[in-house]
Amino acid sequence: MGTHDEGEVSRRRFDVADAAPLLLDARGAVTSWTRRAEELLGYGAAEAVGRGLERLLTEADALRAPEVLERARREGGWAGLLWARRDDGRAVPVMARITPAAEPGGVARWLLLLSEVGEDAPGWNMSRSMLEQMLGGSPIGIAIVDTDLRFVWSNAALARFGGGPPRDRLGLRLADVQPGLDSEAIEAQMRRVLATGETVVGYEHLGHLRSAPHRETAHMMSFTRLDDDRGRPTGVYYTVVDITDRHRARQRLALLDRAGRRIGRTLDIVRTAQELADVTVPGFADAVTVDLLEPVLRGAEPTADGMPADGVSLRRAGLRTAQWWGDAPDASPVDAGDLLAVSAGGGGRLTGSPAVAYPLGSPPARCLVTGRPWRGERAEGPGEAWTRALPQAGGAASVLIVPVRARGAVLGVTTFLRRRGQEPFGEDDLALAEDLVSRAAVCVDNARRYTRERAAALVLQRNLLPHRLPEQDAVEASACYRPADELTGLGGDWYDLIPLSAARVALVVGEVPGFGIDAAAAMGRVRTAVRTLAALDLPPEEVLAHLDDLVARMAAEEDPESDGPDGSRAVGAGCLYVVYDPVGGRCVMAAAGHPGPAVVLPDGSVTFVELPQGPPLGAGGMPFEAAEVVLPEGSVLALHTDGLLAKGTEAGGAGETGGAGEAGDAREAGGAGRTAAAEKAGHARETERAADAGEAEEAKEAGEAGEAEGTGEAEGTGEAEGTGEAEEAEGTREAEGTADAEQAADAEQAEQAEQAGGVAGTGAGPDGERERLRRALERRGATLELRCQAVIDALVPDRPYDDVALLMARTRRLPQDRVAEWELPADPAAVAEARRTANRRLADWGLEELSFTTELVVSELVTNAIRYAAGPIRLRLIRERALTCEVFDGAATAPHPRHPRATDEGGRGLLLVSQLSRRWGTRFLPEGKVIWSEQPLADPGV
Repeated sequence: MGTHDEGEVSRRRFDVADAAPLLLDARGAVTSWTRRAEELLGYGAAEAVGRGLERLLTEADALRAPEVLERARREGGWAGLLWARRDDGRAVPVMARITPAAEPGGVARWLLLLSEVGEDAPGWNMSRSMLEQMLGGSPIGIAIVDTDLRFVWSNAALARFGGGPPRDRLGLRLADVQPGLDSEAIEAQMRRVLATGETVVGYEHLGHLRSAPHRETAHMMSFTRLDDDRGRPTGVYYTVVDITDRHRARQRLALLDRAGRRIGRTLDIVRTAQELADVTVPGFADAVTVDLLEPVLRGAEPTADGMPADGVSLRRAGLRTAQWWGDAPDASPVDAGDLLAVSAGGGGRLTGSPAVAYPLGSPPARCLVTGRPWRGERAEGPGEAWTRALPQAGGAASVLIVPVRARGAVLGVTTFLRRRGQEPFGEDDLALAEDLVSRAAVCVDNARRYTRERAAALVLQRNLLPHRLPEQDAVEASACYRPADELTGLGGDWYDLIPLSAARVALVVGEVPGFGIDAAAAMGRVRTAVRTLAALDLPPEEVLAHLDDLVARMAAEEDPESDGPDGSRAVGAGCLYVVYDPVGGRCVMAAAGHPGPAVVLPDGSVTFVELPQGPPLGAGGMPFEAAEVVLPEGSVLALHTDGLLAKGTEAGGAGETGGAGEAGDAREAGGAGRTAAAEKAGHARETERAADAGEAEEAKEAGEAGEAEGTGEAEGTGEAEGTGEAEEAEGTREAEGTADAEQAADAEQAEQAEQAGGVAGTGAGPDGERERLRRALERRGATLELRCQAVIDALVPDRPYDDVALLMARTRRLPQDRVAEWELPADPAAVAEARRTANRRLADWGLEELSFTTELVVSELVTNAIRYAAGPIRLRLIRERALTCEVFDGAATAPHPRHPRATDEGGRGLLLVSQLSRRWGTRFLPEGKVIWSEQPLADPGV
């Protein structure tokens, strides 16, 4: 045994009750033997008395016996570990303590105490006094309760948790000592341990201790059952460790994680501010307000210019209070999600957001100016007028104000409040609040920038759309347009009504893939091209063919490295072009990657036109085909973009969870039969746009869902609406249309269905989209405008993920007495008769003031037809809002006006026609051509 071991052992207390005592004489021989010694070593008294100490030890320690006795004489005692030898020869480790035993007469004796220890123990079994010293001085709270769960012992460390010193706990229950804890839950654990004997380790509990009544603390407890010698339970031994710091660290991490997932899910400024308030109540604060500068809500740059001398005015964008906020009856939870609304029209117009004012020099105003947070113990008191802008019911005892700062600019302030009785905000809370607000500030700034871009795109798009539909007599028309929500951005949907020659009109709807300013600009280019081609009086299929070539050429000529609006945006665009002739009710239409129109017949039944589907614009492929139907007077044509039939659940999902990418991809891949190339081009730009708004990751994740969704839509609504070609297309559905005659309830419906020609019957689309549209169109309205708005409200959510354009037109027929037509022989003498016939009809119509100009126009046009054309010649006059003169001939060549010199004898016919008419042109038909001229009914120049 080394010196260190001897010193270590000598400093420890020795339990005499567990030791075997024996007496040694001055020479170290045994003079007295005890029963405990006999139990330990196995020797009887007769064998042991008279033996020297060395004969009771192993050979190694026997050599040390004289040295041990010498040290005991010199130092007055000795203690250490020795190896004793039992009577059976087995070595036993013992703790030995030698102390002098003085007797009268001066006889020297030694008292030797031996205590057995384990073979692997460095010392000996701990005594009761040592256990009490160890447990009593432990920094961990320790207590013992009996089977009635009353305290019988506790250490001093437990007193730090409150409840008084150990002597004051004796005989009490936990609820008597710590009323702020859930004693029932803790005692339930103790009873479980008493009943089963299974130790409970790591039980965590939250509560308020007497030592810190305003501070929620966390503790980890362990419970062990104590048994007597017969195995009967006598009580529970438990330990308590304060893990409040660890618990709060976990709470902070959980709060930051929750904030990262819930803040900034949309590009709406107010929603983002409200999400910050929702995340932090009640876990971090009892009440939270988020106040932003008014220019921020409009998407403008934050600025303090023009701040009034008496303070600063902000707009409350977010507010949340806890259930227990305050004592007043009206102290209920407040959700300010509707405090501020940005109108659907865009531009950031505020409609109902409360203004809050803070005096100069107040903590919120200082935070705005300095950009530094402020923390105070009380928010109320004399002169604290700024607190009137805060929720008053709670009576805040602790306030934390953090500026909403992003990219070097202060956008507003966030105020955190804790009520009386709660722990005041500390430095750790300040650091956490700054982290939360900084994350939200970046999202708010992203939303601000997007709001500005969206407002600019909306202004551009609305300027590119018709401000009002032109007046004409062919149809009664009404249009509704609803932009996409702020997350998706504006799309490239448009509608148009274009007056054509001979009282006809062209009805157009279409959409360009993508969103934002680029999509709006591309839409403007395509719409302008459509109007230009419409002015040429081309058939619908030829209009789309020229438009397809134009879009492909625009994309080919665009610089791929350019960052500006490019022609590739229009690739994959859809368009539906319909021409209606009120003279005979004839309606011709063609589609490029776009669903066909619905028709509401005069009896209220709804049918769908089975229209041959052409490829999207710019994608190339099969030629476009037209369909022709004859509509009864009073029928309503409903032309719409694919956003009208987007399900409300899809729109809502995109707003809350999908991010900008999902909504953008859905509208880009949606529509009828968009090509993969078009989807890829538009999707890349949309993902790039979402990254600019801080949503790149969401755009990437949602992009895959959007492509899948868009493919499904293309398969369902695009090719499936076609004819036999659609049935051969891969991944399309079979058209399920039936004739109107099969649905007619009576002979009148059957007659109308037969008259409507190619108007299809039920034509169910995927997921009942057509059925939803059918039910919406069957609802009647007082006016066509109200009916159009009702359809939008029924099918489109308030915050759609895709733009929606709906154009409804109720057909009219021109009365027969407003159209006059004559067959003319190919004889120069017929020119004079044509003039006289036209004059008589003008007189019948009361248009004698137009006789002179009409005679000249008829004379020139009929003369040219007789002179240069072949086949039959027809003259037709149409009285609408203008007087139209048409001359038909069988030639396929178009006339060209000349600019004759003063000495030329001819070549002035068409020049005269162009000068006397408001407009004129040529329209080609399969059997020839028509040259027409249009004059206003009241011409002050004549």
